[in-house]
Amino acid sequence: MIKFKLSKTNFILLNIFIFLIIIVRSIYLYDVVKNREVFFELIIAFLSSILSLVPFTLSWYKFGRPRLTDWVKFSTFLYLILNYYLVSDKFYLKDVGIYGEVYVNISYIYDTLVVIFVGLLTINIIDLVFLVINFKNVKNTASLKLDSTYVLRNEKIFIYLSIISMVLSYFLLLTGLIGYGADGEAASGSYSFLIQIINYFSPLFYFTYVIIKFMSGNNSKLFSNSFKLYNILYIIFGLVAGMKGILIFGIVLFLIPFLASGRGIPLKVIIPLALFLIILYPFNSNYREALTNTNSKVTAMQIAAVKTINIDFSGSLNENTNSYSDRISMFSYLLFSVEKEPDWNFYKNMERFVYLPVSMVPRILIPSKPAEENGAHLQQMIVRGVRNSPTPTVYGWAYLEGGVIFVFLHVAILSIVLNIIQFLPFKGSMFYFIFYSQVLIKSIIIEQDVYFFIATLFQMIFVYYFFSKIFFKKVISK
Repeated sequence: MIKFKLSKTNFILLNIFIFLIIIVRSIYLYDVVKNREVFFELIIAFLSSILSLVPFTLSWYKFGRPRLTDWVKFSTFLYLILNYYLVSDKFYLKDVGIYGEVYVNISYIYDTLVVIFVGLLTINIIDLVFLVINFKNVKNTASLKLDSTYVLRNEKIFIYLSIISMVLSYFLLLTGLIGYGADGEAASGSYSFLIQIINYFSPLFYFTYVIIKFMSGNNSKLFSNSFKLYNILYIIFGLVAGMKGILIFGIVLFLIPFLASGRGIPLKVIIPLALFLIILYPFNSNYREALTNTNSKVTAMQIAAVKTINIDFSGSLNENTNSYSDRISMFSYLLFSVEKEPDWNFYKNMERFVYLPVSMVPRILIPSKPAEENGAHLQQMIVRGVRNSPTPTVYGWAYLEGGVIFVFLHVAILSIVLNIIQFLPFKGSMFYFIFYSQVLIKSIIIEQDVYFFIATLFQMIFVYYFFSKIFFKKVISK
């Protein structure tokens, strides 16, 4: 049984182990990299590693789990610093560039590392200020414990609405409005409002099922059967949509209430889960490839299943490791944004932030309101004709505003917002649990732009507050 607790001994041993590997790798890079001066790069990378990993593991040990900003720090290491260490001796190859098409300009590597360091230093300073201000509540800073027992209110209505939401999701998917290869104009067309509702409520219904199942103990026959049905439909939807992120973050949504209830993950569950993740990438890749040759999702699923079953397991394992590694390899994108900042004119100098207070107002009333088209515009500067929208991470989007000073400002705003959420006075309520859990997931994904991150929070507060009031009832104060 694994409960993900970190003792003092394990905290020390884990950090020693990680930093020994980093030191060994740094010595190796210092010895083999000859096409540039790498010494100062390694110093900045090492300091950034300390600023990201030590606070993460320290909070895990001290508070029982990392705080919101700690997840930003950890993801910074995972997406950027680790990527630098892994490819630092290969930057002369086109393969480690963007899409294997654009070479990395090695003269900007050091500047890119400085951007990361400035961002991490800013987060840690803001964290320290909030911890000092709230020193009396530090012990409970990362607590997700509910202060009362909650039960599902309006059970039948909830179940009916959840199934309707899932049916609408399948309708949008099968009509090509959402999912892999969907028409990009649909998101801003006549179906945009429906798509936005589905994007909010499908995972929210799923999350509520898990909360009630593991934190409330609702074992009614109707709820149990609906829980199983919704889980099956959710998994199938993720597979048919060709969006592996739906399934991966579905697992995260499942684990948050499961672990918060005091349960641990049985070892017998970990192996099947690992196998699922191993085959997810080849299946997803085969399915996407098949979709380019047929309009039938059923046929594409059959082709993908056959190809996945017939693959060589050892080769697949290596391929999947590379696929997951590519998914979190963002250093080249960040470097590209640092290099091309003078050419970027889509937004500058944080002028769009004046729209934050009215970000929830419909675009039809404020046509000039910023649209989330950053990735598409950056794509045009890199390689035309590729459907993916690249992201230089929160640091790159900030740098494109006008340089490193905006990295400091963006990250400072993000850190302040996350710390305010961390220390909100109504911790322990169901609304806070739902809201915090969703923000936690957003904090892990450092690909997002701070403006749209915060704009989304306003919508989340509105939706989750009324959702929690409608479908949850407090019955016993603990």
